[in-house]
Order: sequence, then structure tokens, then C-alpha cells
Amino acid sequence: MFGAEAKTGRTVVAVLEPGDEVLESLAAACRRFEIGSAFVPVFLGAFTELTIIGAEHPPADEDAPLPESVTVRNCEGLGSATVAPGANGPEVHLHAAVGAKGDSSRASAGHVLAGTVQYPTEVIITEVVSPQFARRPNERARGLATLTFALPEEPG
Repeated sequence: MFGAEAKTGRTVVAVLEPGDEVLESLAAACRRFEIGSAFVPVFLGAFTELTIIGAEHPPADEDAPLPESVTVRNCEGLGSATVAPGANGPEVHLHAAVGAKGDSSRASAGHVLAGTVQYPTEVIITEVVSPQFARRPNERARGLATLTFALPEEPG
């Protein structure tokens, strides 16, 4: 475990509109307000489809990162995210739990790969002024890129 005290800056409220691509719209909101590092405590809405890392059947190795994805159509749900600077601007790491409306609200949850907004989706983005976030491969997490930041100096 490692950690640092976060100093937050501005809070931005964004509404994603029908037809918006979820991840690109969140990144665009961060670019618009010049936010490099952030967290998203509130992300809720309805989607024509949301593709998440997941599997229809139990994987052979439950500890390994899943190589598959599932697309949930006509769903509603909520999630949260972190945002870190990337090579092409803000990179959004969003997880969501959604229920498929046409399947008795059967739930699916996981890392969001893509999605399209069906009805306005409400998002609150809180800027993190320090520490500066980054994503780097983490060997302890099977090489997955994970959130990291510079650790503060130990007092004296």
C-alpha cells in the first residue's frame, strides 16, 4: 500500500448528452477545463450500450486479467473513475455497474472500454491538484497499468 494526501481543486459538473461516447466525453470535459488529474465520485445514467471487461462464463483463471469483454445494451447504472494525464491527453479509468433493462435489470460490472449515452448522464469531476497522477505498468498487478504518483518526502 502507498498513499499521499490529495489536495483537490475545482469541481466540474458535466452532463453527457444522448449519442455521446462515454470515455471521450469525460476526457473532453477534462481537456475543456484543463484538468490533468481527477477523480469522478458520481457517474450515473443510461446507455444504449456499454462495453466492459468481463465474461459471459466463469474464466479458467479468476485471478488473471480478463481478455474478453461484454456489451450490455439498453442499461442504466453508476460508476466512478480516476483521470490521469496520458500521451494524448486525459486518460479516464472508469468502472461501472449497470443493469440491462431488457433482462430484468441483470447486472454487469467492470472496467469500461466504450459506451454510448442513451439519456443524459450526470458526472461530477473533482480535480486533484496534488499529487500528480500517472499510470504505469505494475508487475504486482500482472503488468496492468495502474494509478501511481510521486510519494511525498518523509519528514525529517
